[in-house]
Amino acid sequence: MNDQLEAFRQGDVRGTYPEEVNEQFVVDFAHALVGHFDLTGKVATGRDMRISSESLQNALNETLASIGIDVVDLGLCPTELGYFASGMPEIDAAIVVTASHNPANYNGLKCVLKNGQAISHDSGLSALKQLMLGDYRHGVARGSVSRVDYHARYLEFLRRNFSPENLRGGQVALNGLNGTAATMAELVATDFELPVTWFRKSPGPIPDQGADPVNPGLAKEMRGFMSGSNFSLGVAWDGDCDRCVCFDGSGELIPTYYLMGLLVDHFLSRKPGGAIVFDTKLCWNTLDMISRGGGKAVPAETGHAFMKQKMHQHGAVYGGELSSHHYFGDFFGCDSGMFAWLTVLKLLDQKGESIQALIRERRDEIYCTPEITMSLSDVDIAFARMLKVFGDKACDVDHFDGLSFVMPGDWRFSLRQSKTEPVVRINFEARKTGETLIEEGAKVLGLLEPFRADDVNWLTNFRIQ
Repeated sequence: MNDQLEAFRQGDVRGTYPEEVNEQFVVDFAHALVGHFDLTGKVATGRDMRISSESLQNALNETLASIGIDVVDLGLCPTELGYFASGMPEIDAAIVVTASHNPANYNGLKCVLKNGQAISHDSGLSALKQLMLGDYRHGVARGSVSRVDYHARYLEFLRRNFSPENLRGGQVALNGLNGTAATMAELVATDFELPVTWFRKSPGPIPDQGADPVNPGLAKEMRGFMSGSNFSLGVAWDGDCDRCVCFDGSGELIPTYYLMGLLVDHFLSRKPGGAIVFDTKLCWNTLDMISRGGGKAVPAETGHAFMKQKMHQHGAVYGGELSSHHYFGDFFGCDSGMFAWLTVLKLLDQKGESIQALIRERRDEIYCTPEITMSLSDVDIAFARMLKVFGDKACDVDHFDGLSFVMPGDWRFSLRQSKTEPVVRINFEARKTGETLIEEGAKVLGLLEPFRADDVNWLTNFRIQ
């Protein structure tokens, strides 16, 4: 059990199968969840495309029913279908068996309470972990398991939020990365009569690199698929469809940082003064766009649970993370790959310009590099080293959600230890000039070299986006 409890993260449950997440783990988790939150209504469950997911969902369904819960089985579905179900009056909570973009030997659980209220470490996961350490059982009369197709209900919900006639913009390339996106996106494309061409459509098996749409190898695949064709846009989702990235007509990946800026502008033009939630790994462009639109800036810790909590607390109209999670006030404050895709189509239709043309101005104002992921031998000592070297030189040092430094010469960098993987992520941005950023950034990476615990060339992809 102690090995299995390592699967508890800050905002969800995720680990290797069957070592950390297995059927017995799911049984114990279900007992703890129902008891701790005193659930009495229906619970919706779903699963992603992993080989282990069906068995884990079956264990989840049987356990919930055995302790008096009526289960609504959503079947194979994107995570957002669980979020949508949580907004229905009859549903008390939703649980989706998924490990998102992680490799095939991982699995996990994403849970929300009614109306998409996230369960984080501080708002329930820590307590569930403690309950699972004991011999906790919650036994009452048996409930039921019913297979209910919420895809059609969600499609109708999307129709109420988007008009197909306002989503015209040419042929779109869609990449499901063999995840669950196609289970919903194909319905949307057919019903809305959108001209699309699919790549990696069928659910499973996921690519060897995992189902991460910004993985350089998978992004290169998408570029090759789009090259030489008359596409106006490319869209790709991760394994459980709650991350969404875009490509321009030639297949070049659009940095999510600039896409977030477009979406901030779009939502504040509709709802002036609205709150915008964002993570702070890169933030200058986001803050500029919020200020330009007269919005309220709400920084949040990275992670879907923290973002959802801020979205709910502030009634935010939009939230964005650099990891390509996009959150929508019109969708219970939750992240949605469908809302992201359709909102981009709507925005392009309204503007009448290509996506690369729309972000050009901001790329000329704010420069950034691709996020670098690194393994370090001692994160605490490495961070202390950064503070010692840059603390007195910096114009500002911020300890919110990691460590960030604003440096003389209008450049900034941030370091953050991942909550879902044993890695550190570092990001760089600058105003007006990219040359300074590359030069100074290389010095920062050099200072981290003594702490290296991987054989990755950090400079391979170190460039201006």
